[in-house]
Amino acid sequence: MSESVGMFILRSSIRFLLLVVLAVLVLPAPAEDEPEGEKPRVWTSVDGRKLTGTLEEKGEGWVKLKIKGKVYNLKLEKLSKEDQDYLKTHKIRKPLEIRTELKSYKDNDLERTVMTLDVEFANMEENSELYLLLVWISKKKSERSRGSVSIKEKLECFYDRDGVYSHEAGFYDDKNGDDFRGWAIRVMDMKGVVIAERASASSYLRYLETVVTRRAPVPPEDSK
Repeated sequence: MSESVGMFILRSSIRFLLLVVLAVLVLPAPAEDEPEGEKPRVWTSVDGRKLTGTLEEKGEGWVKLKIKGKVYNLKLEKLSKEDQDYLKTHKIRKPLEIRTELKSYKDNDLERTVMTLDVEFANMEENSELYLLLVWISKKKSERSRGSVSIKEKLECFYDRDGVYSHEAGFYDDKNGDDFRGWAIRVMDMKGVVIAERASASSYLRYLETVVTRRAPVPPEDSK
């Protein structure tokens, strides 16, 4: 192999590695997983046999356990007294669900378009609270040809129960108004742990890092 061919291969390899590194650097960091539901538990039958399964449902005199991917319906009398006592007071923990829906309507009186983002929380734990950060993203009509997309406004809220919560932002239609571009949200628990991040487009997640917040929970190690 000639020296020139070898140098060409070397330069091509270096360019490829640089592209791979850059691709990794620009990928947005994923948010932490949402809280899980029931954890696997070791159950004991009345004859002393042990089995590991996840509690799915329970009722009067019966229980459903998921074992190795399959759900079994068992009579409570088949389980040990310790397990039966545990089931009497245990409340099944289901995974937290977060759903979003974007709506809009025309406000002709004020000549604006109102965007509404519904954020639904389901299966929140009792005596818990969640922090929600919402940023609306827009672009000035007067800067359509040269301006940049930016944060129009932010909203910080706390919720302590399941429900559908609506959040509105108005975008005026006149030449000095702004065009709606998208939204992004971050959900955190009171320990400052990020539970979920969502956006109308993945590129808008970056605005969650640049917005200045005043009420966001701070992790203990960061508050010192």
